[in-house]
Amino acid sequence: MRWPRVLRLVYVLALAGATFNHSRELWQGGWLPYDYAPLWTNIFWTALTFLDPLAIWLLLRQKSAKAGPAGVWLTLGIMLLDVAVNLNFGLQHGHSLSSSLALLAQGIFLGFVLGSAPLLLRKD
Repeated sequence: MRWPRVLRLVYVLALAGATFNHSRELWQGGWLPYDYAPLWTNIFWTALTFLDPLAIWLLLRQKSAKAGPAGVWLTLGIMLLDVAVNLNFGLQHGHSLSSSLALLAQGIFLGFVLGSAPLLLRKD
């Protein structure tokens, strides 16, 4: 079956883009670069610089469902928390949800992960 590989590749590409963005923020702004955000949000967003590549590594190690579902579970957890934190931040700071392309993209990817994770976690 090729579908599990294709699905994991989509996860890896999305997480790689996020890793690039968070790494760039860290490089340009130093440690905890999101000084406009509450400390816990700043810590979470900074932690994604390391959690996203960890998920990539776990996904790439997973040759089949039997190899372990850690990468899928971590991706699911990252996306659930990321969308929740970003939605909360946006609502608390008066950002228009309809104008946030990043949150829209994250929400779409979260939906993709929620829909596809059961296929990757299925034991054959």
